[in-house]
Amino acid sequence: MRAVIRRGVWMRLRLRPGGFSWISVCGRILRGWYVLDLDATLVTCTSRKEGAAGTFRGSFGHHPLGAWVANTAECVALLLRPGNAAANDVADHKSVLRLALAQLPLPAWSKLLVRIDGAAFSHGLLERLQQLSTRRRWVRWVTGWASTPPTRPPSRCCPRACGTPRCGRTDSRTRSPTKTARRYQVAELTGVRELTGWPMSLA
Repeated sequence: MRAVIRRGVWMRLRLRPGGFSWISVCGRILRGWYVLDLDATLVTCTSRKEGAAGTFRGSFGHHPLGAWVANTAECVALLLRPGNAAANDVADHKSVLRLALAQLPLPAWSKLLVRIDGAAFSHGLLERLQQLSTRRRWVRWVTGWASTPPTRPPSRCCPRACGTPRCGRTDSRTRSPTKTARRYQVAELTGVRELTGWPMSLA
């Protein structure tokens, strides 16, 4: 029922004067791209509710995995999981991805960008993402990877001074950090990670 209602709402969004809501990345509008974000979140609780358990951050509660459409800020799928559920569970990511795709009223010819953090960096999930493209649906994906000692690039490849201090914004832009804003460093690491045996899209 939600998928049926969403199809009608999205049709009206396309017909409005401003058209459908296309997102902007670094000042460039991704016109024609539907963007799906998958991520897990922690929901804490103070009592032993059903499914509540200790989390990897030392809190107590639940660890649901959800999917959001960045274009319209809609949550289209949510898998309820106990607090001790693994962040990079391949089966859970596949389930949420399947539920999310069933909710998306994509046109016959469409372009879909799936964004997942380092929890998606596994052969099982990346191979599934590779299989989503068809003759009519063009699927691309962006993931991170866990920076553990065996996979962390040597410090000589990314000297301390190469990063540029920036602070993120919800509108896909960056701004100079302030005293109260969280800082992070941005550096280009293309070609540093050994990707032998991974899907060709990562090369």
